[in-house]
Amino acid sequence: MTNTRNLERQINKQFLKKEAVVFYPPEIIIPVTEKGCLNENELNVLKQKKLIAKQEIELFDDMLMELMLVENPEYKKLGNELLSLFKVYKDRYLGGHNSDNGGSWVYYNNTLIHLLKPKDHLRLRTSRNLGLLTKDEQEKISNLHIAVGGLSVGGLCAVTLAMEGVNSFYLTDFDHLACSNLNRISSSISMIGMKKTDIVAQRIWDIDPFATIFANENGYNKETEHHMFNSERKPDVVIDAMDSMEAKIAIREACRQHRVPLVWMIDMGDGVVQIGTERYDLDANYKAFHGGLEKMEQHLGRTPSYVESCFGIFNRNYLPYRMAESFYLACNNQWPGISQLAGTVSIAAGAISRVVRKIALNEEINP
Repeated sequence: MTNTRNLERQINKQFLKKEAVVFYPPEIIIPVTEKGCLNENELNVLKQKKLIAKQEIELFDDMLMELMLVENPEYKKLGNELLSLFKVYKDRYLGGHNSDNGGSWVYYNNTLIHLLKPKDHLRLRTSRNLGLLTKDEQEKISNLHIAVGGLSVGGLCAVTLAMEGVNSFYLTDFDHLACSNLNRISSSISMIGMKKTDIVAQRIWDIDPFATIFANENGYNKETEHHMFNSERKPDVVIDAMDSMEAKIAIREACRQHRVPLVWMIDMGDGVVQIGTERYDLDANYKAFHGGLEKMEQHLGRTPSYVESCFGIFNRNYLPYRMAESFYLACNNQWPGISQLAGTVSIAAGAISRVVRKIALNEEINP
């Protein structure tokens, strides 16, 4: 199965146009410093971007009004008085500077966008989480650094976590988007041939242009492992959504060595998802895959094949017949690929984000 998938990827790399979409990360421009002084360098950059931007989008006032209503929900019932209150609020927010220099500007994909300050953008964007999360809980989640290996299902997990407020990621996948991925990856035909790392990074930056993203297009290997766990910051949680059994085993050994919790998911058919949590942060001797591979090897008396390894991991009590059949056929080159449905992938992403939150908040993880 592994050799077949590698051959497919080599063919895709040969025939897909890798630069189908030109990708640039966002540039952040903040004209006023935290001390309230104008930053001349930033002002010069802003002037330059205004000259070359193909489009300029002004969102500052709309977002600032929304932030005022988040802080003062009782204002929603006011009429004309609301505008005068907003003027006072805006003047205080600007601190004596003109509107053009307030907040921050983001230059992204030839577009210049005027937003709030980074912290206020995050506060406004996650304001509807309050009530389900406290401010302290939201802050803990926003401060997480999440590593994701495998960016089909894993990509949606990363985007879901970004929507919930996580703003630091390490992404790795060596694949490019193919047309057959569009049954489960939210993307566009114009992005076919684009690196999955770039696609997921762009989706996160579309939500939060201030997010920190390390994108590794080489997939998970020894070099990736060193960079993922020994760079500026090691992950708080690792999400394994990779296909390769070798990579799955290797990333678990790295999590064990660095005492990092790992979560994973298996799409087991129509609406059936298996979620796993391996708490190497709490127990360095925790058995990989909850001991499933070890049991399979003991049962067979030899090293399991790829298919046997997967069936050792699956909770077969919940594995639908159609999924089992299509998986077996795909692994034996009698089926186009492993069957997946977008709805089930979405369920997996929601479940994974919940588990990550529980780990971050040191809460018990119940089924």
